[in-house]
This record gives sequence, C-alpha cells and structure tokens, in this order.
Amino acid sequence: MDFRFTEEQEKLRTEIDDFFLDNLPSDYRPRGQRGQTMEQYKFWMDLQRKAGAKGYLTPGWSKESGGLGLSDMEQGVVMEETSYWGAAWPGSQGIRVCGPPLHVFGTEEQKSKFLPGIAKGEDIWYQAFTEPDAGSDEANVSLRAVEDGDNYILNGQKTFITAPGQGDYLYTLARTQDVTPKHRGISLFLIDAHSPGVSYSALPTLGVFTVDIFFDNVKVPKDRLLGELNRGFYHAMVTFEFERSTTGGGAGARRGMEELIDFYRNEKPNGKPLLENPAVRDLLADRAIEMELVWLQGWFAAWHFSQRDKLGSPPPEAGGLHNKVVSADRAKQLIDAMGLYGQLRRGSKYCKYEGRAAGSWEVSRSTHPAGTIEVNKIVLGGRGLGLPRIPAKFNKEIRAAIEERG
Repeated sequence: MDFRFTEEQEKLRTEIDDFFLDNLPSDYRPRGQRGQTMEQYKFWMDLQRKAGAKGYLTPGWSKESGGLGLSDMEQGVVMEETSYWGAAWPGSQGIRVCGPPLHVFGTEEQKSKFLPGIAKGEDIWYQAFTEPDAGSDEANVSLRAVEDGDNYILNGQKTFITAPGQGDYLYTLARTQDVTPKHRGISLFLIDAHSPGVSYSALPTLGVFTVDIFFDNVKVPKDRLLGELNRGFYHAMVTFEFERSTTGGGAGARRGMEELIDFYRNEKPNGKPLLENPAVRDLLADRAIEMELVWLQGWFAAWHFSQRDKLGSPPPEAGGLHNKVVSADRAKQLIDAMGLYGQLRRGSKYCKYEGRAAGSWEVSRSTHPAGTIEVNKIVLGGRGLGLPRIPAKFNKEIRAAIEERG
C-alpha cells in the first residue's frame, strides 16, 4: 500500500508550515489551550483570524463558506500540520464540531449567516449538550424550549461546557416535546451566546476549564432551529462523529515525542542523560508505537471519508477510544520516569518539562468530552462491529439491580 502524498499535497504541507514559522515566536512550544492567560488567548485569536483569512481553518469548506474548496485528503494535510504546530484555535469547536453538521442540516440562510464567521476565525462557538442529568445519556436532556409565537423560550441549565473564553454562539440541545422514547422530543438550536437571560458560572475541573450555562426565559427565534423539530438527538449523533475524528492527532503526538526526546537527552540528574535510562527508552518505544497507530487510524478515516460515495459512511473511529484508554497510563509513565519532579505543576520554579507530566495526568482524568470510554465502546460495538444491543427490558432490570445494590 502506498502511503505517499501527491506533489501538490506536499506543497500544501510546506505552505502551512511556512505560515506557522512566519507567525509563531521562535521559542514557541505547543502547550494547548489549558491554562492560557488572556494575553495568550488574544494572541491565538489574532493568529486564528490570519489563518481564517487564508482559508486555513476550514480548507475543505467551499469558497462561498470561507474555505478553500480542497479535497478531504488535502484537508487532512492541513489538519495534520496544524496539529503538529499545536495551534490552540479558540474557535476549534466551531471549526471541528458545530460547523460540519451545519453544512448537513442547515438551511441556506443559516449557512450563509453562520459558516463564514467560523471559517474566518471571527466567531466562537461552543457545543452545549451536557446537563446535570444528561451526560452520556443525551436522551435525558431537560433544558426546556417552549414555542411562543415566532420564538422558543428556553429555561434550564447546561454543565461542564468547555469554554476557554467568551463565546458568540451556543450549539444547544433542548427538549421540545415530552414523548416516549425521550430521544424523539429533542431539538437542536443555534443560540446567540449574548442573549438576555443567558448567564455563566465558572466550573474549574482537573482537565480543562468548563462552565455552567443557565437559561432564564431566553428568547430564540424559530429560524435558529437546526434541522428538523424533535430530530435533534439524531443530529447530535452526527455531530459526535465529527467530534470524535482523530485526523491530525498523529502529527501532534509526533511533535510531543520530539520534544520529549529532546528533554530526556538534555536532562542529566546524575551526570548521565535520562535518554540512556532503560525505563525511559521503554516508555519512548511504547509512545512511538502508539504514535504510529494514531497516525494510521486518522488517515484511514480521512481516506475512507474521501471514498464515501463508493464505500458508504465511514465506520466509527477507534482513535478517540484508544487515546482515552491509554492516556492515564501514558501520563503515569511520564511521571515515574521524571521521579518526584514529575508531580510538580507548571508554575513551580522547580518543575521540569514545563510541568507537562502532572498536567497530562490531570487531563487524563477528564475522559467525558466526545463520550466516555464506555460510550465509545458501545458506539464501536454497535456501529462498527454490528453487535446486537441489549433489549430494553434487560436494561431496566440491570438499572433496578444497580439501584437496589447501591
């Protein structure tokens, strides 16, 4: 099998690399969005707008939507290089999660209104699905949307919403009908994040910074309904397929690997480089294998999607589940290899490797974004392997037994 890219695709790769080389500080090292200061956030917003002006944020979108109209494989090249450079786009949720299903379910008016702002890097979108009693079970959404003339009035709460900065729009699930089964009474809305009645409360977690969002008689025009009324659950399932994509993840892992090797080469606790430590070399070998797996999984998904007219819908990606499963062990290996220094957070004057060991362990505690490990297994088992679902009556018996025991 030939894994090489075309000459045009390699030229595109070089073009993206040159963009980051020209615009990032010479001492830049990827650190992601976690723990960003407002100054850093502003830097990334400014660079995001520059990338958006060139079409680099959404290269696979049409030119009318603000993209470059490139193929799926070429879009994968841009995603890969962007991941390698660790671009912390504040608008990543709009680019990766909210924008793609807008193409699928949005009206022409909605597309023309919302997509260019995402593509240009101007508008920040946040996915607002999770509630206190509706995490992995999206069918249990209780944020209420009641029809009122030309509007819907929303009341309720969302929680654990990843929002590192001020948003412009909320991609939101709400209940529009009380029916059985519950998932048939949910709709999807595009809500102005500055609407009267929308308020926010900080909810810091170990992994990422999140917020509670409260809706108090929030008025949402009917033309902000995305897709069909009471079909929001199904639209959300499509959204998750975009969210769980791991294309580009291999390049980000490669950049992390290069920096880790550099650290171990220069760190000499007893006058001898850590790179010569057998335990460290074992760790790096494991990382190299995982990095290759992530790279192959991501590009297989991109290729399959590019051939969907011939092959049908791509199978669910396993890369997201793999990352969730190994992340905690990977972080512990890193901490163990660094000894007591591995437990120090960024900000401590004694921390090594910018506190990334402790930071990666904290992030590994938050596996709920894009579905927990258990949910990802259910998706892969059902949609990927075609395994039968547990009959509803057995689910009820299992739940009753758990509640009785608990």
